[in-house]
Amino acid sequence: MLVAMLLASPLVVAPPVWAGTGGSGGASPGGASAGAPSADASPQTAAPGAGSGGAPDAGGAPLIEDPLATATGDGITVTTDDSALLGRHLAFEGITSPASVGETIVVQRLDPTAGWVSVASGTVDTGGTFSILWRTNYVGRMAVRTVLGETATASSTGLTAPTLLITVYRPALATFYGRGFFGQKTACGQTLRRTSLGVASRTLKCGTQVQIYYGGRTIVVPVIDRGPYANHASWDLTQATAHALGITGTETIGVMAG
Repeated sequence: MLVAMLLASPLVVAPPVWAGTGGSGGASPGGASAGAPSADASPQTAAPGAGSGGAPDAGGAPLIEDPLATATGDGITVTTDDSALLGRHLAFEGITSPASVGETIVVQRLDPTAGWVSVASGTVDTGGTFSILWRTNYVGRMAVRTVLGETATASSTGLTAPTLLITVYRPALATFYGRGFFGQKTACGQTLRRTSLGVASRTLKCGTQVQIYYGGRTIVVPVIDRGPYANHASWDLTQATAHALGITGTETIGVMAG
């Protein structure tokens, strides 16, 4: 039953990273080049999702501190980060029965078509402990389980195997903007405020929800502008979004959109 339910849940795959081109620093509302600073009006709060491409105020999109994910089953306890970047190593550490010393232990990803696909393996050490590294090669929200070698096949049910939900994000270069544009209209029709949470994209529709991961923090914000036009970046965060994530310059972030 668990496998059937998980297979019925589609994985969300992030869009490709678009190569940026050089240009003026930061994304100007409406896609214009940077102009003279405008006086910043008083903060305006918009309800999340209100209108096409509505930009919530800083209190409208909760910031999530990504915790460790832990599961227990089949005599195995495993822990890992619940978020990672594509192409980076994700560690699965845990413990099983000391009687399993020397056995192969496998991490598997649930594929909606192929079933459970083995992605990394290790050996149970003295005391039943294990540590497995998976160099992530798939983007999206997915179920992963940890099983001992003798049950590590795509067709095996493993109904009680410790199963976790993790998210692997596509890495992308991001800048942020704000100073000089507060009080101006964005390309999506909002007035940019110091408290506006959002992101500029060259291709996504206004209002598209974008999940951003950086430094163990996750936030979901809408597309409110066009850009970026600097530093070969693919995304331009508003000042409030950047500050919420702890970003102070051009950085690599994790992204899923839609």
